[in-house]
Amino acid sequence: METGPMPAGIPFPEYYDFFMDWRTPLAIAATYTLAVSFFNPKVGKVSRVVAKSANAKPAEKSESGVAMTAFVFVHNLILCIYSGITFYYMFPATVKNFRTHGLHDAYCDTDQSFWHNGLGYWGYLFYLSKFYEVIDTIIIIAKGRRSSLLQTYHHAGAMITMWSGINYQATPIWIFVVFNSFIHTVMYCYYACTSIGLHPPGKKYLTSMQITQFLVGITIAVSYLFVPGCIRTPGAQMAVYINVGYLFPLTYLFVDFAKKTYSKSVAAANKKKAQ
Repeated sequence: METGPMPAGIPFPEYYDFFMDWRTPLAIAATYTLAVSFFNPKVGKVSRVVAKSANAKPAEKSESGVAMTAFVFVHNLILCIYSGITFYYMFPATVKNFRTHGLHDAYCDTDQSFWHNGLGYWGYLFYLSKFYEVIDTIIIIAKGRRSSLLQTYHHAGAMITMWSGINYQATPIWIFVVFNSFIHTVMYCYYACTSIGLHPPGKKYLTSMQITQFLVGITIAVSYLFVPGCIRTPGAQMAVYINVGYLFPLTYLFVDFAKKTYSKSVAAANKKKAQ
């Protein structure tokens, strides 16, 4: 598989060929998955947020020292700010693309102006961020909690899907970059707050936003396969198939997570009221 052309202006261009080599995301995703399988505790503790909603016993609750709390807060704050910056630049670039082109030309990026004026640069950086995000899982396991199939599949798959979209300059990858950067801004802000003991409301709605982004993303991505002139190379077509194939199981896992988590929370709350 050939490496796609380098977006202009990216930092550390000397490492571009390494990160865009198809073996890199596959090797890192495989290593990550195997490491999680090896280090995952058989019986995991629960987070403070889950412990509070489910009325868990103290022994079942994961605790963090000052150093770990500070690290988790900074980690989530970094990803919140980074995701916010990505959305700050990508959303206007997306709007500009549709304002300055006809609908078909904008949707398909026929002259590649969208790619060269934002999507290529920010999409590549967003791809790299997927490697850093595995720290989420390291934190979970370090706290004695289990990394779920959803967590592991989500992070491993994101590396490969983002690589395919960026390497083959698949226009639909803008969906991932724009939607996901917005959701991650909100999500990591929420996690930064909970890491220092704050309990902002709305986690249920955050999960709903994630599921909605997947359903909308699948719909838009599939549409590119049927619009003439949108998918111009076999590589870009393969990237769409990879992304859609990844999103279907991911959506199911998120829906299953929502059912199990929030039904338990409601049941626990009702039980607590009845006591």
